[in-house]
Amino acid sequence: MAKLILMVDGVGGQHFELDKPSMQIGRAAQNGIHIDDLAVSSEHAVIIRDEDENFPGHAAYTIRDLGSTNSTFVNEEAVVAKKLSNNDLVRIGWNTFKFVDDGNKPSMETTAYILPD
Repeated sequence: MAKLILMVDGVGGQHFELDKPSMQIGRAAQNGIHIDDLAVSSEHAVIIRDEDENFPGHAAYTIRDLGSTNSTFVNEEAVVAKKLSNNDLVRIGWNTFKFVDDGNKPSMETTAYILPD
């Protein structure tokens, strides 16, 4: 299961499992990931889990900014929507998260055809 890990001074802290089809992030208490930071909009961003179009049976995660005041950043690039990859850094307000999805790597053996000798 994929997760966001709150990074503090380069060290992982609180973990947020992305165990629902969508997980909203923001300052309002009803968000799945609640961030108590005035630089974060009430409804700042959402992470959506879909089936990976390139690898059926595997999940793909996309972060989408919800028109926030201070933008959503992936690897220090402001994004409206972006597919996340393992170890991407997501910044929302003054908070940086590492996106971790080690358990969702498709086997390359199932995607390649090896010719016999």
